[in-house]
Amino acid sequence: MNTEPVIPTTGRSQANQESAPQASSLETFKDGPATPGKVELSTEGGILNNAQGVHFAGSTTLNSTQIQNVYNTTVQPDVSEKDAQLFEKIVEWLSDINYHAIQADNYGKRAEGTGEWAFDDPKIVEWLGGVLGVLWGVGMPGAGKTVLASIIIDHLLQKAKANERICVAFAFSRYTDQFTGDKVLCGLLRQVVQDHPSTLAFVKPVYDYHHQRKTRPSQKELLDVIRAIFNSDLFDEKFCALDGLDEAFEATQVDVLDALADLPANLLLMSRPLPLLKDRVPNAAFIDIILHEADIIQMIEDKIGRMPRLRNLLEKGDWKEKVVKTVLERSSGMFLVASLQLEMLGNCINIKSLDTALQALPVGVNAMYEATMERINGGPAPELALRALTLLAYARKSLQMDDLLHALAVETEPFKYDSNLLVDPDTVLSACCGLITFEPETELVRLVHYTAQDFLVTYLPKVGVDAEAMLACTCVARLQDCGFANYNDSISDYGNNVFTYHPFLAYAYHNWAIHANSASLPPFVEEFILQCQHFPRKHPFWKGFDHLNSIQLAAACNFHSLLAQWLGLDLSPTNHPPSSPFDVNSKSANGRTAIAIAAACGHLKTVELLIRVQGVDTQCFDRYGWSPLIAASRAGHVQVVDMLLAVVDADHVNADSWTALMRAAYSGHIQVMKSLLCVQGINVNAREPDTGDGEGDSALTLAAWDGQLDAVQLLLGVDAIDVNASHWEDGTALAQASAKGHIDIVKLLLQREDIDVNSSQCQEGSALMQAASMGHKDVVELLLQQEEIDVNATRPDGHSALALALEGMPWVPTKTKLEIAELLQAHGAQ
Repeated sequence: MNTEPVIPTTGRSQANQESAPQASSLETFKDGPATPGKVELSTEGGILNNAQGVHFAGSTTLNSTQIQNVYNTTVQPDVSEKDAQLFEKIVEWLSDINYHAIQADNYGKRAEGTGEWAFDDPKIVEWLGGVLGVLWGVGMPGAGKTVLASIIIDHLLQKAKANERICVAFAFSRYTDQFTGDKVLCGLLRQVVQDHPSTLAFVKPVYDYHHQRKTRPSQKELLDVIRAIFNSDLFDEKFCALDGLDEAFEATQVDVLDALADLPANLLLMSRPLPLLKDRVPNAAFIDIILHEADIIQMIEDKIGRMPRLRNLLEKGDWKEKVVKTVLERSSGMFLVASLQLEMLGNCINIKSLDTALQALPVGVNAMYEATMERINGGPAPELALRALTLLAYARKSLQMDDLLHALAVETEPFKYDSNLLVDPDTVLSACCGLITFEPETELVRLVHYTAQDFLVTYLPKVGVDAEAMLACTCVARLQDCGFANYNDSISDYGNNVFTYHPFLAYAYHNWAIHANSASLPPFVEEFILQCQHFPRKHPFWKGFDHLNSIQLAAACNFHSLLAQWLGLDLSPTNHPPSSPFDVNSKSANGRTAIAIAAACGHLKTVELLIRVQGVDTQCFDRYGWSPLIAASRAGHVQVVDMLLAVVDADHVNADSWTALMRAAYSGHIQVMKSLLCVQGINVNAREPDTGDGEGDSALTLAAWDGQLDAVQLLLGVDAIDVNASHWEDGTALAQASAKGHIDIVKLLLQREDIDVNSSQCQEGSALMQAASMGHKDVVELLLQQEEIDVNATRPDGHSALALALEGMPWVPTKTKLEIAELLQAHGAQ
């Protein structure tokens, strides 16, 4: 069983172990080097800071010994064989989205010769030549926008193969995989690095900084890196493309559109009409994606060529011309409808049946789907097809074909996985009559179009399908078959063999509770939860897997109605429950009770319910020193915090002497801090106790250290705040903000009349000493403007700011060290 390291008693060590592994040789102080600044390719600063001697020989080679960057680390830019493993590691860290595979699948769906008109269109020709910045193709659903995008992208990729100074990056947004803006940017950056290895020099500093801390780069950081790459002299032409903007979340649409439109590259967008977003790209050139008769004729010819029975029938008389003409008329300019119409004709066995089917061809998308469902219900495997369509319509993410096949191997009434029920992919594809498609490159299976999902979520309830309950039971049956109710083997992460060896298990594990909460809890799921005594569960804030019993699992999954039933408590807020056979204070393998788990997850109704249980321990610690209040404060669950404050002490500390206020300040959860600060008599200056070297952090020093500007500002508004509280090693809030280069916080603290700018009795010294040592020239300049600054003060080991500036940390550029030394000498430093 996995164990978590015991968190040391000092606040700084605790903060590090919660969010990052131990420092490497590049991180010899606290959380590491300077906070990232603006990433630009210039001589004034940025990711190639002080790298004027860098010479780009091409996009696959880079001649330089070092590159300095905003993370103040050194990067060796050449990618050789010995670096291949690191290269692949960084590529995978960037993103697990393989847009090249998606492009290959989309391009493979085209009929040979279609889309050629695009390269005669004046706007597209201008865009390909770099004249237009943003080209936005809009068209109705099913008009072939994705295939057209893939054709244009392939054209660009062929150009890039012949000329390494052309950079092409593209993304596809699909209804089954709703990506955020930062994930799209990560996917684009992954392509650029894969196709042009020399750009690794721009990415590695970001990787080093975040990989050490187990964090992810922000959208701004990613944009800055991509912008730096595009602004370099690596490329003469840069192209970005995004298909399916309309299939993303609305918030993602705005984020991605704003981000990509700001890049120095030609941008291609494909979507349905989105009139509300037009103003965000005022200079975009729009092009209507409409049916070209030559394309749909070519598609019909291509599809008929792969349908032997229909092809043979159409060789008789003028039936081929009749079919082409009718499909053209009734497809309403939609490739999707035309394709499904041909599927309907594919089963005709003679001219009479062909004539009947041709006259009955439906018009419009929904009519086409209705007719297809009638075919499915009259086919050889209607139940199999209906379950497959239900799974794909309601799944929370894309499924691989193997996942779908093993999900279909769960029998119903009762639900039980049976490997003897496995079928081959062709059986499923055939049973669904063209409504699902398999993508060989990604091995994903999905509905033929997002309009099919729109249709099915309306159709399935009408025919009596409780989709969410069916998926919940299917997932639980897979978990049950793999022994997850009482799982005693070790699980280190989600890449563990148990998930890779058992198809559909990973999906089932991550989504069973989501589906169950979206339905009336099925009895089969309730029975499974009751069986659980050692269910492996991981929370984002916890290292490793915990193992939960039934009441803890119900709390983790927010099954509050089930808990009310078990505990003999209705959901009204008045009555206390009778005695119950369930031990509400039972602890998981890692010492967590049901209320602690629910608080960490932010499950308000479950916390509210458990608080009312007689004898519940609301201040219990887990084995790592976390109480429910402190766990909720860390996660930013303000409503849970408010509820717990009615029954617990706000100054209650965990095993490492952190209060909830300290935890919230370090994480920057302002609303939680406001709730805590409303508690009468709360100790805003609570400190980590003296462990022999001196006192530790306060809420203010923790917020300053982590760059939480709003948190610092909020605390400074409290009358009783001790602005000069000093950590025995790292110093005051001013010193810690200076060490990290948080200049806005430094400015804020310097506005205080009672600030001690020269406090230097901590191990690392005064604010000036730490800023000089860490190479933060802007902070040094600001501190030197203070009248009372002592430039010749020394820390306990005798080092002055000047000595520390000249010695400097190894990642600080020599030029910066000398500039800081000159500043200090100009102010009298000796």
